[in-house]
Amino acid sequence: MRIQGTYPLTMGQLSMWNALAVRPPEQLWESNQDIVWPIPAGTTVEQVRRALTALAVRHESLRTVYRPADELGGVRQLVLRDPLVQFTEGSVREPFDLAAQPAWRAWVRAPDDGSPQVNLVIHHIAADGAAVRILESDFHSLLRGDPLDDAPAPREVAERQRSDAFRARLTAAGEYRRRTAEAAPRVPVTQGPLVRARAHTGIPYGMARRAAQGLQVTLPNLLLAVYAQALAATTGVADQLLWQLAANRLDPAVRRLVSSMTQWVPLLVPGDPDGGLPPVAREVNVAALRAMQHGVYDPFAVTPQDFDHGSYFTFIPAPVDADPVPSEVVPGSFEWLPARAYSGASFYLVAWVYPHVQLTLRVMRSGYGRADVERFLTAMTDLLLRAVKDTA
Repeated sequence: MRIQGTYPLTMGQLSMWNALAVRPPEQLWESNQDIVWPIPAGTTVEQVRRALTALAVRHESLRTVYRPADELGGVRQLVLRDPLVQFTEGSVREPFDLAAQPAWRAWVRAPDDGSPQVNLVIHHIAADGAAVRILESDFHSLLRGDPLDDAPAPREVAERQRSDAFRARLTAAGEYRRRTAEAAPRVPVTQGPLVRARAHTGIPYGMARRAAQGLQVTLPNLLLAVYAQALAATTGVADQLLWQLAANRLDPAVRRLVSSMTQWVPLLVPGDPDGGLPPVAREVNVAALRAMQHGVYDPFAVTPQDFDHGSYFTFIPAPVDADPVPSEVVPGSFEWLPARAYSGASFYLVAWVYPHVQLTLRVMRSGYGRADVERFLTAMTDLLLRAVKDTA
């Protein structure tokens, strides 16, 4: 392998590396993402391969391997000069050797309906959720031959994050994280069976967005407030420690960066089991915005993440070109999902909002069975429906 250069990791990459360091070997695959991209009919396999190779030339994280170091947090990223794209089919449960190969593979498949598609397995350290969407957009631009601006590189971000100007920000973020987590009372948690379920609320994206606007909060923070209210109602504890996944892409210089940028950031919010949603939503909105300002920190300078302390939340935004026009609420449904990952947060909600709001809950705590999970997701759906109706 020809090496272009050796560089430190960004704080987002370090957070992912830190999480992998404490994961048993049989769970290393759990950071792999299984992605499918549609491709236009008539596109040849060779055209797809050329576009994927160009994608790896464009984005350094797709031609990067990692070298551990003896000192804490001293791991380095080695950017390869030439793309080494794996065009062989692979399983999402097959872990990548991050020190030996770029952490992704891609192949073309024609399903039974005949529509060709690209299947990818890509590790989270190479691309987080936002980066995957950037990759898909760039892939289709490369297929069409559209011109693209230069792509930012993780090494450039890593350099800025280690500058004297950035040091005070890292220190403040670490101190915020420590104070917030310590302020939340600890509730003893023991591990239980893994239960996963998804509530298809039937609430369209446009109506959910309009409800958030009516409450003068952002849509992710409306869902975060609903989450806090449901937790307060089901646990009887008013103050809730929530951890949200900070995308850390507010700076235009990193908005199109393909890498792992996300880090967990806490907020302590007051739920009110007997009160209304609007005042809680406003408090959550302020707390969440403050938390996001502290989303970048050195993971080796803070207390290791305790995935049993508090409840976790990830928001999956609508596509940039999503149609926000409200439509009618459709009947909802409930779906039990197979167990997938046994590491990470033991109480974890992921919210999709397009084209309709979907809430996926994963629980690995004793005392939570199927009936409890269904009751919790039903409570969240009812709260969100009420907010939609009240602001209609």
